[in-house]
Amino acid sequence: MRYILDLPPTLAEEMNKQIRIGKYASPQEFIVAAIQNQLYIESQEISEAAPAAGSSGVAATSVTSTTELPVKTGAIPNLLSRDIDGVKTVTVGTLERPTELWGQYNRLFPVKLAVRVAANLVKQYDAEYVALSELQEKAAEIARDLGKTIERKDKQLGRKRGTIISAGLPVGRDEDKAILRFKSQFVGYVAGNKDKGYWIEGAAPALRFLDMVRDEKNSVRVGLTASGAKFASLQNPVIDQHDFSASLSAEEIEFLLAHIASEVPGESRLMQLILRNVKKGIATPKELNDKVRALYPKQSSENQVVSMRAGVISRMCELGLFDREKDGVKVTYVLTERGEKHLEQIAEA
Repeated sequence: MRYILDLPPTLAEEMNKQIRIGKYASPQEFIVAAIQNQLYIESQEISEAAPAAGSSGVAATSVTSTTELPVKTGAIPNLLSRDIDGVKTVTVGTLERPTELWGQYNRLFPVKLAVRVAANLVKQYDAEYVALSELQEKAAEIARDLGKTIERKDKQLGRKRGTIISAGLPVGRDEDKAILRFKSQFVGYVAGNKDKGYWIEGAAPALRFLDMVRDEKNSVRVGLTASGAKFASLQNPVIDQHDFSASLSAEEIEFLLAHIASEVPGESRLMQLILRNVKKGIATPKELNDKVRALYPKQSSENQVVSMRAGVISRMCELGLFDREKDGVKVTYVLTERGEKHLEQIAEA
């Protein structure tokens, strides 16, 4: 289907800059990506305001299951094993990467899966680096297999949207698009070109759990950092215990909060902004949009602001820092005990 767009000169120039540096191949590719991102943001906004179809309205938070989670790994070893003692790690390299997580990286559990698979691949090959393409393929395959099982359990437990553990996993009806999104957004990739330079995108490298390099054949290879190895080794309730009460353990949450505070400055700054404003009672999506806009004055697009705010709120809820209170379609965020404690800790730092 063909549409003709009349873009303001300033937007057209900004789009052309992104094309010139090699991030997009053409205006069509840029616009399609923008539409896909906006549709994703809209779905997240709806998720904040409405319970899941068929939900009782009460989130089940204490149900466990001993059902084995199916993982199609064929002849290769179990790539979700916690037994990664002695795994080789690498230091964070010189390629630039975001210092905060973009709005589309709306959950941290998918990062856990990606990093656990990476740790097992690195151990399997007994190497510092493995092919990024292999990690993307195997992590996405496992994430979809597990995601389908977790999605069914989410429905059985009547989870409300915003607390669904399968969110962020490649379980969408359009399998190809869902898998591609998981590979790029959570595992990550190297962007750019030889003339303009390269940089790294994706949640796992932004969190400094994975590093990426180009080898002599110009292929991208990925290594596990020491922080990534630590995160991979921590026991996860869903993966290791088949416990669907939460996507992350208390130990994983404490590790992530401390790691982000010390190693991911942009994300830490954004989290602090949200925590402090919610503490003051500035606690609705619209009010917080204004605060995020002030933090990123160069991001004039309302869609970018909404995406950043929705993404960080979703991650912080997964970390147990907020509860959502609903009055009809109105959503207000309230600090939990953990949120209060973390705010006190960062204020003292």
